[in-house]
Amino acid sequence: MPSRTPPPMVRINIPTVNVSEVWTPTPLRKQRLGARFIKLYLPCLLIVSLVVNIYYFTRPEPLALPDALESTRAKARPHREHDSVDFGQLTDLVLVPGHGVYMGDGSPLHEVNWYLLNEQQGEVGAFMAHIAKAIEIVKEHDSALLLFSGGKTRMDAGAHSEAQGYWAAADKMGWLTRDVYHRVMTEEFARDSYENVLFSIARFHEITGNYPDRITIVGFDFKRERFLDLHRHALRYPKIRFNYVGINPPGDVARLARAERANAYDLFARDLYGCAGKLKQKKIDRNPFRVSHG
Repeated sequence: MPSRTPPPMVRINIPTVNVSEVWTPTPLRKQRLGARFIKLYLPCLLIVSLVVNIYYFTRPEPLALPDALESTRAKARPHREHDSVDFGQLTDLVLVPGHGVYMGDGSPLHEVNWYLLNEQQGEVGAFMAHIAKAIEIVKEHDSALLLFSGGKTRMDAGAHSEAQGYWAAADKMGWLTRDVYHRVMTEEFARDSYENVLFSIARFHEITGNYPDRITIVGFDFKRERFLDLHRHALRYPKIRFNYVGINPPGDVARLARAERANAYDLFARDLYGCAGKLKQKKIDRNPFRVSHG
């Protein structure tokens, strides 16, 4: 059997690399920054941490604000039940002109809780009698609307109107029961007795969409003639539809009547609408907050 000839050998030449030509990586810039950060900023972080820990362990006790505020929180008022009203069906106006200003704190029966002029001392009982009588009339007549009338007339009383004060006094006494609650409102721009009547008629129209068929005023009896003879006449309101319920304060009523004649009745008799002289100045003086109704 013939012998095989071995295949020829293939020689592969592998190139050699010079050691000096081998690539070696250089440190990254981020690595250099990381080392610098550790050296420079780590001590700062340790110092800040030390300060925070010292404050945490030595800080004063916090105030118990929730408990402190809880004691001053006003209690929620109970829901009020009150009858609905069809204002378009109201036909009668009951008007109480305001005098003093009830400030809203404490019993309205105590004069210390009112802002009063010197000459009004001792008259709070009469104010409250006016309010009570007017509410009594409204309770008896389902078609009546009661308006307390009087603006923010005294700077020292703050932004409290006479009308707001009378309403608050009635509410404080518990007189605004469910059957009358929606039929007792305010007129808060009047500066004198003529405007008490005029603005209340306009306010009645604003609420009901109609003008009142009848007007009943509850006030001081010594002012009766001023309302019946002068203000009613100035507004050309029929006398048969105009009524006045008078309740006087205690004291010297004759003296009050003389002052009424000299300081009001005679002035309005000469100037029915109060547009000049002393009556005009009274309106300016009784509007310290410069309130305008239009």
